[in-house]
Amino acid sequence: MEEPLPVPESPPDVPPPPAMCFAARLLNVFAIPSEVFAVVKASPVSLWNWLVPALLLSAVGMLTVFLVVSQPTLQRQMHERIEQQAKLLQEQVQAGKVKQADADRMVAFTRSLAQPDTLKVLGGTAAAGFGVVRVFWWAFVLWVLGRGFLKARLGYIKTLEVTGLGLMTSVLGSVVMMLLMVNLPKLFTSPSVALSLTDFDSNHKGYLMLGTANVFAFWLVGVFSAGLAQLANVPFMRAAWFVFAAWLIQESCLVLLQGALGYFMF
Repeated sequence: MEEPLPVPESPPDVPPPPAMCFAARLLNVFAIPSEVFAVVKASPVSLWNWLVPALLLSAVGMLTVFLVVSQPTLQRQMHERIEQQAKLLQEQVQAGKVKQADADRMVAFTRSLAQPDTLKVLGGTAAAGFGVVRVFWWAFVLWVLGRGFLKARLGYIKTLEVTGLGLMTSVLGSVVMMLLMVNLPKLFTSPSVALSLTDFDSNHKGYLMLGTANVFAFWLVGVFSAGLAQLANVPFMRAAWFVFAAWLIQESCLVLLQGALGYFMF
């Protein structure tokens, strides 16, 4: 008599990640982002995961603008840059490349924007809006990368939560940059290679690229990669290639835009 074949045991269920309070998620994303994102993936949707980081980014950005504009040394540097740009513009007038009336309007417009009160209002508003837009933009980028390139079924809201928590590294980076600009003080200061340059030129695209490639930018790419890897259930390095490529394309476009505007702005 044949013995019955043994029934294969079903694999044990994978236990869910341990619960993590909101404050712990905000702090642990700096040290153990993969574990934080695993908790986020397995937990119900939480508005706070993206709203609080967005508000913090906006608040730090506004505070940075107010503190920097209030610094007499930085005000003098901005004035010197405006006068330098005015001289370069006048040389183009003499060469016949720009009309005198157009040059006068450009210089007058730039000087009006450089007034401290105007800078506080316009710069503070732009910083607040940029903090919120940045969360939604990067959530969209990671969502496209996950669905389009990693072929994963990602929900935009979960991607938004991961992006918000990941941008806590940018909140820390903004605080560090604010402290550097206030204590050095020097325009275009950031925790990057550009910090060692004494003659930083905002019109030079190579210098601008050095300014964007700072420690916190690479840290953010790594954290976003960990988040995308968790959501898409793929290895970290596979997600990292796509995230780094997206970051590089974005920063290159911003450098080109900033270089074009920097000719007439401080």
